[in-house]
Amino acid sequence: MTIRIGVRRLALGLACVATLAPRARSQQARDLATQRFEIDPMHSTVGFASTILGAVKVRGRFTSYRGTIVYNARQPELSSVSVIIKAASITTDMSFRDDHLRSPDFFDVKRFPTIEFVSDRVTPSTGGAIVSGTLTMHGVSRPVDLPATLLMSPRLVGTTPNVAFSAELVLSRKDFGIAGTNKFNPDYNPLTNMLSDSVAVLLELSGNRDSFIGRTWGKGKPPGVADTVNRVLRATGIDAAVASYRKLRATHSSRFDFGADQLDGLGRQLAEQGNISDALVLLALNVEMYPKTSTVLESLGETRLLANDASGALATYRRALALSPNSTTAREMIRHLESLGAGVAPNVEKALGGAEDRSRRSSKPGRSSTF
Repeated sequence: MTIRIGVRRLALGLACVATLAPRARSQQARDLATQRFEIDPMHSTVGFASTILGAVKVRGRFTSYRGTIVYNARQPELSSVSVIIKAASITTDMSFRDDHLRSPDFFDVKRFPTIEFVSDRVTPSTGGAIVSGTLTMHGVSRPVDLPATLLMSPRLVGTTPNVAFSAELVLSRKDFGIAGTNKFNPDYNPLTNMLSDSVAVLLELSGNRDSFIGRTWGKGKPPGVADTVNRVLRATGIDAAVASYRKLRATHSSRFDFGADQLDGLGRQLAEQGNISDALVLLALNVEMYPKTSTVLESLGETRLLANDASGALATYRRALALSPNSTTAREMIRHLESLGAGVAPNVEKALGGAEDRSRRSSKPGRSSTF
């Protein structure tokens, strides 16, 4: 195998934590909630460059990907990253060439729809760290070591926490079985086109964590129900707020927007303000209303992290991953929580405690919960 690493910079804040177990004991579950960053495709680049004709560089990029970085500034060795790229999103700004790259001659995206990287070790080094992990592309998995550079330490941009990394590495496409043949395009001659086996991968990754401070939900037609629920909460408490939501949903379903984002946003806002107990009740209620929506489970999982409820968070993220197997957020949190030794009691509902019970107080007798 000839994977060659360009000794420049990396920025893969991707996550997964198989080898963190012995060292992660100094962490607590609540730490993970503030160390998680989602890669922002609008401000990131997953690009590449290869040489043809022995001299000319062709550049391209992938436009659809998701990734989660867990960055521990105090103990960088406990950091991790996980990324999933949609192979069909490759573009070189030439449609016919892009179709060729998607074909079985190259990436064969119908058979191998994703490219994935999962870290298993982070080793601090001078000026950065070496991120070691497994890269899976074209159905082939290879270990890689990525020399990484932190471009921007975690900081607030407005109210949103941000972090940034960069990296470059050089891969052999043939190591991943990407031969570059011409069955799709007979006019392409691999010999005369002299396509290089070496591909330089160029990464500029910005990660952030959503902030809900200052958000409102009352605008729109129909208006969002979260503002009404929030007013009741602040006036008369969480039980009245839950009862109000249930009543409005039952009697005025067309008067308000009852989308999953309503209680999700309000619950996240309460958690950000430090009101963890009320946030847990509203987010558990939202899971009851939207049991098949993985993102509402992820929000509940993160808030359980803030409550330092490792077992509850682990159970919740496992449910989220079952619904959305490509959720890098759930993957990463599960990995880290398992490395902390978090377990789930046999009776999960009993073990997770009273937040869900409080969210159901206004239910009719005998009503069963979906969570």
